[in-house]
Amino acid sequence: MTEPNGKKTAHRNPAQAAAGSTPIQGIREVFGYLRRYRNQVFVLKIDDVLMSRPLFSMLIKDIVLLQQTGIRVILVPGAKHSIDKVLKTYRVSSPMKDEVRITSEEAMPLVKLGASNVTNALISLLSENGAHGVVGNWVRARAIGVLNGLDYKHTGRVEKVDVQLIDNMVQDGLIPIVPNIGWNLVGRDYNLSSNELAMSIAKAMRASKLFFIGSEPGIPVIAGCSFADAGEIDSGFFSNLDIEEGNILLRDYSQSLRPEHRELVSLAMDACAAGVDRVHFIDGSQDGILLQEIFSSVGHGTMFYANQYDKIRAAQPSDIPEILRIMQPYVEAGILIQRTAESIGQDLEEFAVYKIDDTLHGCAGLHLYPDKSAELHAVVVDSNQTGQGTGRKIVSYLLDRARKSGVKTVFLLTTQTSDFFMRIGFREAPMSTLPPEKQAAYNTDRNSRVLTIAL
Repeated sequence: MTEPNGKKTAHRNPAQAAAGSTPIQGIREVFGYLRRYRNQVFVLKIDDVLMSRPLFSMLIKDIVLLQQTGIRVILVPGAKHSIDKVLKTYRVSSPMKDEVRITSEEAMPLVKLGASNVTNALISLLSENGAHGVVGNWVRARAIGVLNGLDYKHTGRVEKVDVQLIDNMVQDGLIPIVPNIGWNLVGRDYNLSSNELAMSIAKAMRASKLFFIGSEPGIPVIAGCSFADAGEIDSGFFSNLDIEEGNILLRDYSQSLRPEHRELVSLAMDACAAGVDRVHFIDGSQDGILLQEIFSSVGHGTMFYANQYDKIRAAQPSDIPEILRIMQPYVEAGILIQRTAESIGQDLEEFAVYKIDDTLHGCAGLHLYPDKSAELHAVVVDSNQTGQGTGRKIVSYLLDRARKSGVKTVFLLTTQTSDFFMRIGFREAPMSTLPPEKQAAYNTDRNSRVLTIAL
C-alpha cells in the first residue's frame, strides 16, 4: 500500500493486480489446514430451517467429508421450526419471551417430538453418506425457574456436559448429535436453547471452532460502527471481529442489534473468552460454504476470535519466501519495487506479518529513527484479504510497537493510498516534518505525500 524507499510507482488497486491467491496457493492452504485440524474438535450448530433448502443434503455430505479427514465433528441441531410445526399441528401454545420459549407441561412432549424429528433426519442423511451418527443423553440441565415473576416451567439451562462420553464417541469414529433436550439428576426433562447448548459443548470439549450455520451470511453491520471496514459496509455484514470489538458491539450498539444477533454475539464472546479459537456464523444454504470457510483464508461469514493481534507477529526468516510471494503482485502492478530475499532478511526485524493458519496474508515494516520518529513502509495485503480489516490491524500492531519503543510520531510516504491511512488517523504534513536523513533521500520526481500520526 505504501511505496518504499521513495521510488516512483504507478498505482493500481491490488484486487485488480495479478492474483494474490492462485489455484496452487489454494491447494497449499488446504494441505496446511488438513494438517492443522486433524483430531481437532469442531462443534456445528445447524439451524433446522435449512432442512427444507435444496442443498441441505450437500451440507451434510460436506460435514461427513470433514469427519473423514480426521476432524472430530459434533452436531447440535436447532429444532425451533420443527417444534413450532408440531405445536401448531396439535394446537398447543408455547409463547416466547426474549427469544426464550416458555415450555409448559403440555408442550414438553411435543418439544421432544420436534427435536426427535430433526435428529432422525440427520441420522438418515449421515447414513446415506457413509457416516454413523449417534444421539445420547450427555447433557445435564437445570430449570431456568421463575424470573421477574415469570415461570419458564420446562425450559432449562445447561448445567454440565459429559465430556468423556462425547469424546469416546468421536474417538470411535462416530458423529455425536446433541439435541436440545437435557435432564436433571432426578430425570426431569428440560427444553434447552440450541445456541447456548452448542456454546457450552464447544467450551467443555475445548473445541477449535464453533459454527452457527443458519440462513444469514453473518452478523449485519451496524450503521455508524467505528470499526466497520469499507468491504464490510458494502457487503452489509461483519467479516471478522475480535473479542474487544464484539464487547464494544454489545456495549455501544446493543439496541441496534436484533435480539437473535445480540444473543449470538454474546455467546461468541463467551466461547472465545473460554478458549474456543474461533466462532463462525455462515449461511448454510450456500453450496460448499462450510468447506470454503474451513479450508480457505477467504472469509464468507462473520468470524469472532479472541485477540485482534493473534494473527500478527514479528517476521521470522522462514516467512521471507511468503513475504516475497504476496509482494509480487504489487511489484508486477508497479506499486512496489522488487525486493530480494537478502534485502528483506537485512531488515527483517522491522517487519510484522499477518498469518492465518500458517499462511501469510499481509506484512508491513517499521523503521525507527534517532529523533523518536518512525517510518511505516511496505504495507502489503494479499488480494483475498482486502476489505476485511487486515491492513488496518497490521498498521495498528506496528503503531503499538512504535509506541512501546518511545516513538512520538510515525510517518509514511505515499502517492495513491492516502485515503486509507487518513481513515485510521494519519494526516498530511509538510516534508519538513521528516527526519533530516529522510528529507535528503526524498524523491522530488515522485512527489509523494507525507502523512503522519502522533502517538
